[in-house]
Amino acid sequence: MTREKLFALLALAVLALTLATPIPAMADYLNHLARMRLLAAERAGDVSPYYMAAWSFYPNLAMDLIVPPLSRWLDVETAARLFVFATQALTISGAVAVEIAVKKRFDYAGFIALLFAYAFPFAWGFVNFSFGLGLALWGIACWIVFRETFFARAIAHTLFVAALFAAHLFALGLYGFTLGVYELWRFHERRAAKDLVGALAVLAAPALVAGAALLLSGGSVGQQGNSWDFAFKPLWPLVAANGYSTPLSTLILALLLLTALRLRRANGLVAVQAGGWLAAGFALLYVATPQMLFDTAYVDVRVLVAAALILPGFIGLRFPDPVWERRVNLATLALICVNLAFVGWLWTSYRADYAAMIQSFAQIDRGTKILVARANDESPFSGQTIEPMIHAPTLAASYDKALVSSVMALKGKQPLTSRPGYEKLNVQDAGSITVADLAVMADQAVGLFAHWPDDFGYLYVIGAPGENPFPARLEPLRVERRFTLYRIRKPGR
Repeated sequence: MTREKLFALLALAVLALTLATPIPAMADYLNHLARMRLLAAERAGDVSPYYMAAWSFYPNLAMDLIVPPLSRWLDVETAARLFVFATQALTISGAVAVEIAVKKRFDYAGFIALLFAYAFPFAWGFVNFSFGLGLALWGIACWIVFRETFFARAIAHTLFVAALFAAHLFALGLYGFTLGVYELWRFHERRAAKDLVGALAVLAAPALVAGAALLLSGGSVGQQGNSWDFAFKPLWPLVAANGYSTPLSTLILALLLLTALRLRRANGLVAVQAGGWLAAGFALLYVATPQMLFDTAYVDVRVLVAAALILPGFIGLRFPDPVWERRVNLATLALICVNLAFVGWLWTSYRADYAAMIQSFAQIDRGTKILVARANDESPFSGQTIEPMIHAPTLAASYDKALVSSVMALKGKQPLTSRPGYEKLNVQDAGSITVADLAVMADQAVGLFAHWPDDFGYLYVIGAPGENPFPARLEPLRVERRFTLYRIRKPGR
């Protein structure tokens, strides 16, 4: 079997898993799915008592612009799943497109993309960014292919900037950064100042227009709040390659590092075009990028994944002998298959949990208010396999017209907002609340939900079942392996 056919077979397996899974087990995806259902219902005249559409001129709208219109012909779950399918197809094929644009051949970038098919941003359901990254990869390839044809390059670039602005602003930033470094490399090689100025003008013009339109319209890119957390910079590469399993992600990283070090000693790593410049540029960008940017989390981890998809297109490999090359190829194929099998098992295991969650909505009052809390404060390094359950209760916002504390309905980030009077029950950090936090809030009347026993009617605790944390306040209604539903007792009941 040729390398191309093997890649196509593995890529189809990855895409088939998405099509075969009713609800892909990705953390934020459940919240996005709830928003899609609310937007589609409002479009059809079935409004929520707690949420309303809030469209404005701001970025990060890829899923919101595509899925609700598709719901005219498909159910929302199918339309959302097709969006995820398109995202994966764009990302995997985009990595190959960059490589072919640079090297003029299919080499190994597609297999690296398959290794990162369930990288941290994808596994955690950052769907608008993931879709935007796929567009960015194709945009980079088109810029290189049309580099010497001014009008074709300018038209393609303008279209990609418009699409990326609508899809996700940080994906647009990664696209502009990559091409900016590429053009600086060209200037270094050719010393043609006029060519550099012209290229940078073409690069900047549509982005400046979009930015000016955003400012003049009063739009925004999210809430304020940036933090770097430099202590985590050495650790994020351990979880970047697979957002569900630190050991598996570490194995992928180890394979890549060992291969690179071995080839480096044998002078087998060859920078193609701007490869060396881009490797240095992404390293610096990773260090400089905040972990939290405009209240968008794990931004620096996204830089790592973007680099893993872009750099293989600009780096050639020369193995010292055929035996060593075969060993690396077999190890790569084995990890791709293990990666796919593990994620397939995990996604399949969540089918029963999501079904149980939806069934539990029949046990709550329609139109009620629901609080969601984690059983424990998990970290991205240890709690990945429970993350896909964190936002499952948000589906009650559409299934049962409920208010759910963790629904993403924040101005400037989503085209959905809380109706006046309910904003305090939908806040930025609601998804990180733990049972321990609720104990402090109830006892001291402080925190995001200082009066939660009075404000909410039900509580979902996400995690393995345990003892009732507040026996005097909570009545268990349903206990499942990954969540527990409680009714919150009111005074006098």
